[in-house]
Amino acid sequence: MKGIIRLGDATTHGGNVIQASSQMVIDGKPAALVGDMVSCPVPGHGVNPIIEGSTFMSFQDKAVAVEGCKCACGCALISSMPSVGSD
Repeated sequence: MKGIIRLGDATTHGGNVIQASSQMVIDGKPAALVGDMVSCPVPGHGVNPIIEGSTFMSFQDKAVAVEGCKCACGCALISSMPSVGSD
């Protein structure tokens, strides 16, 4: 399984996850869900939502964001958690 995205994790555009609405806490940080926000430093992108999530894991009826999922600006999420198992 791909690494779960948590508050503060990075994006491929050099931004970070700035909102993690989940009450699911992993190693002291809340997990990010589809609809939570990232901050992107690319001009014109700004703050935008996570638009993809796991097809295998959800919380509060929202998909949990995992490594490689996309945000509205086109960036991909980078997990600070190691991968677990395989997809």
